Amino acid sequence: MNTGQLKMERQEEAMLITKLYVNYFGKFSGKEIELEPGINLIHGENEAGKSTLHTFIRGMLFGIERLRGRGAATKDDIYTRYLPWDYPGAYGGQMDIKLGDKTYRLQRSFHANDKSFAVTDLMTGREIKLKEGHISELIPGLTESAYRNTISIEQLRAETDTELASHVRNYITNLSIAKHREVNVEKALELLKEQKKALEGMPYAGQLKSLSEEIEKGEEREEKIDLLTADLKELKEKEKDLKERIGEHKGIKNQREEELIARLPAILEKYNIYRDLYKQYSQINDQTEGLNNKLTQYQKHIGDIDDKQKSHIKSAKSKRLIYIAISGLTCLLSFFFTESVIVSAAVLLTAVLSGVILLTLSNRKNDAYREEKLKTGLSLKHSKDQLDELLTRKKELEDRCDELHDTIMLYMREFTAEEELTPEAIDRLKETVGRKKREAERLQDELNMKLQECSFQIGKISYELSQLEDNETELIKNKERYTYIMQKQKENEAELDAINLAISTIQGLSADIHDSFGLQLNKAVSNIIDTVTNHKYNDLKIDEKLNIKLGVSDRYIILDRLSAGTIDQVYFALRMAVCDLLLGDEPMPLILDDSFALYDDNRVKAALAEIAKRNQVLLFSCQKRERQFLEELGIPYNYIEL
Repeated sequence: MNTGQLKMERQEEAMLITKLYVNYFGKFSGKEIELEPGINLIHGENEAGKSTLHTFIRGMLFGIERLRGRGAATKDDIYTRYLPWDYPGAYGGQMDIKLGDKTYRLQRSFHANDKSFAVTDLMTGREIKLKEGHISELIPGLTESAYRNTISIEQLRAETDTELASHVRNYITNLSIAKHREVNVEKALELLKEQKKALEGMPYAGQLKSLSEEIEKGEEREEKIDLLTADLKELKEKEKDLKERIGEHKGIKNQREEELIARLPAILEKYNIYRDLYKQYSQINDQTEGLNNKLTQYQKHIGDIDDKQKSHIKSAKSKRLIYIAISGLTCLLSFFFTESVIVSAAVLLTAVLSGVILLTLSNRKNDAYREEKLKTGLSLKHSKDQLDELLTRKKELEDRCDELHDTIMLYMREFTAEEELTPEAIDRLKETVGRKKREAERLQDELNMKLQECSFQIGKISYELSQLEDNETELIKNKERYTYIMQKQKENEAELDAINLAISTIQGLSADIHDSFGLQLNKAVSNIIDTVTNHKYNDLKIDEKLNIKLGVSDRYIILDRLSAGTIDQVYFALRMAVCDLLLGDEPMPLILDDSFALYDDNRVKAALAEIAKRNQVLLFSCQKRERQFLEELGIPYNYIEL
């Protein structure tokens, strides 16, 4: 197969970015960019949005996580830096890619509250389901670390990080030992070491020693259980004998007396209630007498009002008759002496008005008598109602007091010969009951103390036995576990031997294999650096940690001693070589963001000639010289002005 055929096949299998749809991301909204195979020169002044588009592509492939805590809202917080101000909820976009003969659309929402990632086959319209939601499921080998350290070179940052060395070592070991790069041999080696550490940390010896001690203690406890069981049987027989002797001292009479003594607090409480109720009864009795006196006064007052009203009516009637006679006589005399009808009419009118006034005054006095009588009657009725209520309450209190009196007196006669319920009688009752109670207690003290001591010993032994009741089961379990751990210890030792053999075998193979593939990597990087430095440097040595030494005049010098431009070229060459090594079967677009800032013109031309061999390059630049040199070199390109 010739070189042209190989390049054609790689182009057919390569990944191409065909279009960017920047919905809302940083300063862009509704931005659409068409990309082509080969070199895409994306030009823009500083702050034009080149780094924004670079970050957008990375975000479309791998997403953007929001930082928390101290990292939030700092220069490392990419999420906050590119969050659109106007429409933060629309934070996202789309990117079309081509893989072989298929075209897919990647669609993401970056917003922390509405994150999503979808892949659609643009030929069929069918959504591609990704189990883990990672782009590496669609493009094997494309991890964020590989992307960051190979195909994506940010502004003034061509160097790689420590993760790349791990990827390269793992790839070399996998490809040589497992014959497939998807088998993670380095991770398998790491797992073997973790298993070894775990097995070495198994505390079998300590567990066996601890179990041996527990088994010995368990056998001692079994002997103690036998002794305690015999003691408990003897104490229970003694307890039974004491209870029988105590029962003999408690006949029917004593039981009744104990019950009566126990009722004393309740009787004293009833006595307190009785005193309170009797006090209320006395108060109500006094109130009843006061109301009876008040009723008598109200009735007498009503009689006095009736007498006054009758006397007033009789006097008013006599006065009206006299007034009528005088008024009539006056009218006749005025008519005869004046012989004037007008004068007679005036005299008559005056007499009538005077009569009306006199009648009104009389009626008002009658109304006053009636009103006073009505008020007094209402007061009388109210007092009668109060009296009825007091009499009812008085009767209730009297019945309750009688009931309590009878109950207390019946109880007192069980102990004393009292005839009246007095405070002195109650005091004598308490003294008598207390004395009988003390006598009964003294009789039982001796037996009770013995019974109490016996019960205490029974409880103590029973508790000790309860604490030991699972001992036999635990002893059997410990013996079984001792046997089991002995077996596990033997198995553990055999497994450790097997793991040590596996680790030593893999490590031995890895050292031999790395030397072989290290030569290939050194040759690939040397070829690229030879091209981009115009044959000035063509011999590089790279160890397993990707430490680099450059061959100059038959000696090797550390990379840090060279100029910044040369160092940048070396790292650029390393990225290209590693990219071919890690992603050789799936060529990816090369993304460069002002990556040639430290290069002189000749170095830029050499780098452009090298990247022109790639399937697709996105070259972001704020300078005009890249376009000029592409024209001079006759390299086709797609120009995009931001």
